Amino acid sequence: MSDGNEQLRKAIEEIQAGMCEEAVKTLHEFVKEHPDSLEGYYNLGYALQEAGKPEEAIKAYDEALSIDNMIFEIWFNKGNALYELYDYEKARDCYERAAKLNPDDPEVWNNLGNCYSRLTEGQKAIESYTRAVALKPEYAEALYNKANAHFIEGEHERAVVYGDLAVKLDPSLKPHVDQWIGVSIRNLDAQRQHEEYEERKKKANRTEAEDRNRPVE
Repeated sequence: MSDGNEQLRKAIEEIQAGMCEEAVKTLHEFVKEHPDSLEGYYNLGYALQEAGKPEEAIKAYDEALSIDNMIFEIWFNKGNALYELYDYEKARDCYERAAKLNPDDPEVWNNLGNCYSRLTEGQKAIESYTRAVALKPEYAEALYNKANAHFIEGEHERAVVYGDLAVKLDPSLKPHVDQWIGVSIRNLDAQRQHEEYEERKKKANRTEAEDRNRPVE
């Protein structure tokens, strides 16, 4: 094994052991000697991100993308770093690129939905969460996010249905769903009562009209 490969292997082992600061040092040395290493910059970005340095991670991912911009994991992880920095527009762009490269990954659709939600594009968020759930029906987080997006859009019936499904799959989500599901249920009850009132009013009007039109004997 060459010294370069040994250095890269060491860095990956450090990442796996949770020694991300050590991995960052190892990988900085590695990319200095191997500036064209896609794997080196990708792992450097990952180690920096795990070490709580998303700004530096993005720079490393950009170096990796300058070598090959057709790698799903790089776009996906760069999106995660940008999301962590609250740059939702750029994170969305990265997730969209990632989704084009691997449209069968449910997590990228869930994360893309989170970006759309943060950018107040509710229907696009719902569409993304729906894609995530279609790919992974038991994806509780995506189901919860979909339910929450429906709630924000005022689609209370769907919010309740998907909220219940999310809690069945992951009971730990119940406190989050409980924050808004009562509002949805009250809205649905009010809507039902209004519809019943309107139906009674129509029936009364029909009866009154029939009485007026009844011939006098």
